[in-house]
Amino acid sequence: MRDTIIKNLTERFQSYDDFVGQLSDDALAARLDAPKHKSIAEHLWCVVGARESYAKALEAGEWSGFGCSMSAYTRADFEAKLPESARTVVAAIDSVADWTAAREELLATLAEHEVMHEGQIIRHVYGVEGTLPVSWKWA
Repeated sequence: MRDTIIKNLTERFQSYDDFVGQLSDDALAARLDAPKHKSIAEHLWCVVGARESYAKALEAGEWSGFGCSMSAYTRADFEAKLPESARTVVAAIDSVADWTAAREELLATLAEHEVMHEGQIIRHVYGVEGTLPVSWKWA
């Protein structure tokens, strides 16, 4: 099961890179007229932060809190940070020698987080009549 989660997670990593590559700066900041709605930039910031945080947790074997290294939210920043954070997760996965139940849970939760934001971003993009790359599995 772990191998399937890792395979699916790395595919999601590539999909986010594909998505950011087609975004305009206006699309990144666009908002829907709906309560409690986030911009795509806010969603992507959370994706990067979760990747960084879960990578640390996987290495430590336990959750140690959320943090995100991003301080700017331009398309170029996301084009750099999304693949960098994906590589950080893959490196953390590769460094784990002892796959405990806690680490398995952390990995599964990270995968769920990626998909949850992907669904929210899909809804957002459809709401502003944008397009998604074909790699977005659920769109």
